[in-house]
Amino acid sequence: MEWVLTLAIFLPLVSAGVIALVRNEIFAKYTSIAVSAIVFALSLVLFFNFDFSKEGFQFVKKIDWIPTLGISYHIGLDGMAVSLIVMTALLFLAVFIWSLRIEDRPVLYITLFLILETACIGVFSALDFFLFYIFWEGMLIPMYFIIGFWGHDRKIYAANKFFIYTFFGSLFLLLGFASVIVYGYFVYGKITFNYLEHLSMGYPLWLQLVAFLLFGIGFAVKIPMFPVHTWLPDAHVEAPTAGSVILAGVLLKMGTFGFVRYSLPLFPEASKYYIPLIFTLSVIAIIYAAMMAIAQTHIKRLIAYSSISHMGIVTLGTFALDKDALNGAIYMMIAHGLSSAALFFAAGFIYDRIHSYNMDDLGGLARYIPNFAVFFMISGLAGIGLPGLASFIAEFLVLLGTFKAHPVWALIAGTGMILGAAYFLYMYKRVMLEEDTISEDRKKKWATLKDVEAHHVIPFLLILGTAFLMGLYPAPFVRIVEHTSRLVGL
Repeated sequence: MEWVLTLAIFLPLVSAGVIALVRNEIFAKYTSIAVSAIVFALSLVLFFNFDFSKEGFQFVKKIDWIPTLGISYHIGLDGMAVSLIVMTALLFLAVFIWSLRIEDRPVLYITLFLILETACIGVFSALDFFLFYIFWEGMLIPMYFIIGFWGHDRKIYAANKFFIYTFFGSLFLLLGFASVIVYGYFVYGKITFNYLEHLSMGYPLWLQLVAFLLFGIGFAVKIPMFPVHTWLPDAHVEAPTAGSVILAGVLLKMGTFGFVRYSLPLFPEASKYYIPLIFTLSVIAIIYAAMMAIAQTHIKRLIAYSSISHMGIVTLGTFALDKDALNGAIYMMIAHGLSSAALFFAAGFIYDRIHSYNMDDLGGLARYIPNFAVFFMISGLAGIGLPGLASFIAEFLVLLGTFKAHPVWALIAGTGMILGAAYFLYMYKRVMLEEDTISEDRKKKWATLKDVEAHHVIPFLLILGTAFLMGLYPAPFVRIVEHTSRLVGL
């Protein structure tokens, strides 16, 4: 089965090269859908063949790459990684279907997204520090151009800010890798980038404290955590719809994935030491970002702040050092990936029809595009954790696990769920309802709006159907993420 994982990683990259050579718009669009569907099918093969009762990484493949430096092509999956790969493949499939009508440089657009898909799946699969860092940096370039080429009015500013912040964080991550690799060389007499070998080294406390901060800054910028979060609202506001979907649904999860994969198992004592700092920043993000969301009139900026708030819940659960909380945090990565993607698709649909994200320009849309109104409502309910949807299970597990040892922090964080309902209902009321506030001219204009089409419906059904499945029947998903919490040692 090892070849399945390698194929899932590199098939999009090879397809991007073919599309770039052929340079035919129709070929590019339908090939991207076919390739992303194949990658999604491969991810399901990995998911259903994953033995969650077996300890350690599965589907492992290791090939020497630069043996003199201890660098290898080394990949493998745990429960968290295989779940995130399925979500990633699903969202890229939804993005390519949604983008079927794109007219602005579609060949380049699709090529960049396919390269980005390879980088994203590679990050979740890598078991070699060098390979991980190549994939980690590899996703920066296509996203930079996606924002810069297909974004809105201030796209260059947003793309540059995104690049500067994330590259800044990556430099600290690089220093973190260097610190543990150099330690391994001086203590054990060999240079190795093998993640599994570093797991068994047992770093001294001083190195853990230093390396945790270096790794943590790199991961915190990507999440993003408070106070290095300011690049995200600008990036989302200016990014095209598909860019926002992948940014919120996949790229933000790489920071929290890094904390679980690297920080907790490699630096267990430092993880305990820095709990007060992580909890403080997480709770500030939950409350502050939720209140900022309520203050917005721009739809995408509101959703961006809601993402910062939800990712605060993930980091809180990650460092509660409780099995239920960590399971909930991993579950939340997937649940938020689905709900945020659906909400950004909804924002993109509104912009395609009305050419505005400003709530002051909207209102009363539910009467004229009722099918979309249903999808938009379910997307928002998925985000705020309505029972029966994936986010409810995730938030319940995080708060339950955190409450065991840190009840005050859990109670404070729980207010974020109330604020989440407030800002979504506020947005929905302003955008879809309030018919009495719109003019007669606007009503006439709204009457000619076209409701959702097939290339809109399919992505919504794929994403929201998965959110319902994870909310109504969470048992298999919880069991598979428990594999990671056992691997971490909780």
